[in-house]
Amino acid sequence: MKIRVGVAGVGHRGLGLARSLAKLEDVELAALADLSPERLEAAAQEFNVDRTFSLISEMLESVKLDAILILTPDLAHHPQTLHSFEAGVHVLVEKPPAYTVAEMEEMAAAAEKAGKHLMVAWNRTYALLRVKALFADEPPEVVLANYVRPEPAYLGLIRNHIVDPLYFLCGEPAEVAAQCDMFSDQREGHTLANIRFQSGAVGSMISSFGSGGHSEQLTAYGNGYSVFIDSTSRGSGKIMRARQVVESLDPVDSSAVQIRHFIDCIKEDKEPLTSGRKAVRIVRFTRDIMDAAGMGIPPLPEGEPGWLLWCMCGDKVMSNVERCPRCGQEWAGWSLPVETIRRT
Repeated sequence: MKIRVGVAGVGHRGLGLARSLAKLEDVELAALADLSPERLEAAAQEFNVDRTFSLISEMLESVKLDAILILTPDLAHHPQTLHSFEAGVHVLVEKPPAYTVAEMEEMAAAAEKAGKHLMVAWNRTYALLRVKALFADEPPEVVLANYVRPEPAYLGLIRNHIVDPLYFLCGEPAEVAAQCDMFSDQREGHTLANIRFQSGAVGSMISSFGSGGHSEQLTAYGNGYSVFIDSTSRGSGKIMRARQVVESLDPVDSSAVQIRHFIDCIKEDKEPLTSGRKAVRIVRFTRDIMDAAGMGIPPLPEGEPGWLLWCMCGDKVMSNVERCPRCGQEWAGWSLPVETIRRT
């Protein structure tokens, strides 16, 4: 029997995950939802899906589904996830799942109440499965990780790309010391965090925004090995022992691996590696770093729709920029207001 899945959000990142889903023989891509009629029509033609909707609520009410992929703008993840569990379906939600620990706890609790699985699409975890296996039941002794990108980011938004690999490899943090320089009142510039984990591992994390290029690297030492990952999104790199390269790590399609994992968890009724409860701890870990660095999520400015808006090209932008950093479109008339993307 095929798992019937609906996809909400078919722009940018969402379209890529939908393509990974559509390749699985034991899955039926049964319905699509998106606020953009143009994107929705294009995706429906590509995937040969005849049930399309503008809102998730309409899709859940009209189509019998086993699961849903919530690949919508970030601010919509929390309410749409809750609504999906009320409808009794399993949920895979894009990262970041929520901006606050309280919202993430509510999402995890809703999954448990519904008796359904909640999985967060932290694909870096699924790119680093070989690294995790290399250290067996013991974490690495030392992990160094960075995430660098050209555009400044909203507080806590992009850093989850680097925090979840640290959590996956090392576990719960025990102590966090951090410093930061802000690009603006609401956007990060550079953050450095040193972490001692409950497992005894130590780690260092650098996130840098407003730089000249994009890189995400990870180095891990322990169990007699040195691991050098040149891309945490692909898991590519090398493993060394006794000064010799003992294994080369080819790039992994981490998005496809995580989609396969989500479907297997539904079929086998097993907890996902990036489950709702683990997501609570990762969001808390992220906030620990922010607090240690003296950052915090500021209150909503009066009269402003929110900290973050979403360009129709798929890029996340701040409400005080004049143009989208990806496509260059001017601010007025193209962004989705928060009250729109929060609709379920």
